[in-house]
Amino acid sequence: MDRNTEIRFYFLVGIIFYFLAISMIITGAALPKWMDIFQVTAGRAGRLFFLYYLTYVITTFSSGFLCDHFGKKPIIILSQLFLGIGFFCISTAHSFLVIELGMLIMGLGGGFCEAPMTGLISQAFNGREGFALNMSQIFFGIGAASGPFLTGYLLGIGFNWRYLYFLPSMVSIFLIFFIYFEKKLFQQEKKGITSGNILILYQRWKTFLAVSCVAMLLYVGSEIASSSWMSTYIVKGLKGNLYLGGIAMAGYWGMITIGRIVFAYLSQRNHYGKLLRILSIISLVFLFFLLMTDSIPLVILSFMGIGFGFSGIWPLVVAVVAKNIEEMQATAIGVVVALGGTGALFFPWLFGIFSDYMGLRFIFIMVVVLVVAMFFVFQSHFFKESMKT
Repeated sequence: MDRNTEIRFYFLVGIIFYFLAISMIITGAALPKWMDIFQVTAGRAGRLFFLYYLTYVITTFSSGFLCDHFGKKPIIILSQLFLGIGFFCISTAHSFLVIELGMLIMGLGGGFCEAPMTGLISQAFNGREGFALNMSQIFFGIGAASGPFLTGYLLGIGFNWRYLYFLPSMVSIFLIFFIYFEKKLFQQEKKGITSGNILILYQRWKTFLAVSCVAMLLYVGSEIASSSWMSTYIVKGLKGNLYLGGIAMAGYWGMITIGRIVFAYLSQRNHYGKLLRILSIISLVFLFFLLMTDSIPLVILSFMGIGFGFSGIWPLVVAVVAKNIEEMQATAIGVVVALGGTGALFFPWLFGIFSDYMGLRFIFIMVVVLVVAMFFVFQSHFFKESMKT
């Protein structure tokens, strides 16, 4: 692509992933405030994550096939439409029920966004998927780090939380027009895939896809459960404040961002499977450290280490899929990302329900269980063969 098209490509990837992260992550930072305002339990508050990922999973499953059939452009526009409506709905909410509705709608937008954008990046960087996907996720990490930090800080000084959702809704409107009038970025798309092609895809790759889906489910469940509850854990479990909760989330996502830069370059010279096993071990070490301390500074440090351990897992798992499946790549990526979304759909919500009876620390004990299971999945031959040369 020419220089101007390349600049527009990076701008589009950056701003879309930044605000996709905002839609997923800042709810965790705002949650303690909402629990006080609307007088809801941890069990019901945790349902917000379930509602977002319910529609996210449903639309992600279909988004890959829709991209292969109609092209990525209309699906990405649809994603921004739903994200904008969801953000606006929450910004005007005067009951917790309306916030729940907004999360459902935002989930639709998130599901129509992540897999198509990932497919677009894999298409543009064919043969360098591990590097490109890690680098693209840096924008997601910046949003995930800055959003909670600013949310915690602004809420701590009395800023109205509604504006934190109104601004992203306006950005989504801008992106709808930007994408609609963009032509060059979508010129090389392959369209017209049929349901018969899907059958061939699953017959040829069903075992590989199943293992990849399990790996992604365990990872996303671990990542989102940790992110969703760390602020509440610090505020309500350790008697900290919203500002410290925001710092923890910012540190966590900041280290995910730094880690993705590191592993983007490591992925060019190292086997993807080896890097995935190293990352899971790093996250386990810091999870155990987290469970052994009640000191808020050490807890924040632990969350940062967990973030570094989690950093490259999502892009590298997707890179393994993209590297091995070229035909109907968007569909394959959509299936794996959607199955990952089911981890975010159930685990944060269920862990919140159980924490009402067993304490907030129980959430991170269960995250340890998920990461151990993920490590054993990365030991399978699908992540040991020549996925990276």
